[in-house]
Amino acid sequence: MMHTCISGIAKLSEDNEQKLRSVSTISYERIQTIEELKIALQNCDVFWFRLNHKITEEIVKNAQCKYILCAATGLDHIDVEACKKVGIHILSLKGESEFLKEVRATAEHTIGLILSLIRRSKRAFQHVENGEWNRYEFQGFELYKKKVGVLGMGRLGKIVAEYYLVMGMEIFYYDITHEIIDSKFKRANSMIELCSKVDILSIHLPYQKATHNIINGHVLSHLKNTAFIVNTARGGVIDELDLINALKNNEIAGYATDVLFGEPDISKHPLVSYARENENVIITPHIAGNTFESIEKTEAFVLNKLIAKVKN
Repeated sequence: MMHTCISGIAKLSEDNEQKLRSVSTISYERIQTIEELKIALQNCDVFWFRLNHKITEEIVKNAQCKYILCAATGLDHIDVEACKKVGIHILSLKGESEFLKEVRATAEHTIGLILSLIRRSKRAFQHVENGEWNRYEFQGFELYKKKVGVLGMGRLGKIVAEYYLVMGMEIFYYDITHEIIDSKFKRANSMIELCSKVDILSIHLPYQKATHNIINGHVLSHLKNTAFIVNTARGGVIDELDLINALKNNEIAGYATDVLFGEPDISKHPLVSYARENENVIITPHIAGNTFESIEKTEAFVLNKLIAKVKN
């Protein structure tokens, strides 16, 4: 029987664990070092994790593992080519657009982040916890009738656009594909044009070589100085140093994000340092997809992919 090493997941749901045990033994591991990660991959058939490790060519060089399970759409934390070279199959959510229409956690978190930013909730929470109660310090903005630009009109971008529409916003979008999108949404001809039109920029791009730092100082300069940005895609799609400069120079009003370039090692991250001292940046630790409902659904999906592979 196969053996599955699970890292960074406290426990699978009862149903998922029972199903996995029908094809594999299981161990839950606390892996904290690169050496421990290498050893784990040398001693299992299946390695199951989320976003808590970076799988590099060096790490998989002597791996005996046959399958990596990762219930995520973005795989920038896994060297996919290196895994292919050593015969490791990656089973993930990438490209599973039909299934993912029912997974709404990240879209909901996007709305929560932008609302927290424009309503100044970060400091308001601290204000009350410090024993204060002065509502006049926290005048914010509404979403209603604002113009939002959805950058990346894929599966998630479309869901978020529908949510923004319900809130009475005017929706603009830009996507490199020429897919015909609902006429309720207005297409911009370029990323620059999109930025010049909107009050809020909502980022939903995939992270790959072509999109690394694609939102740079030049792009940011076309936003209004009253504009806000929300990012639940990947930290690497925005040049975070250019972003900090734009914030410091009051060229944009604020930034809310669930992702950082280089996460999870954020101990010296410049955007975290900026956020400690300024209320116009809100950062959550990549929790957008981390709901009970979404985790159970997505884990069941990748598990079923594994069982189908094994049985075939």
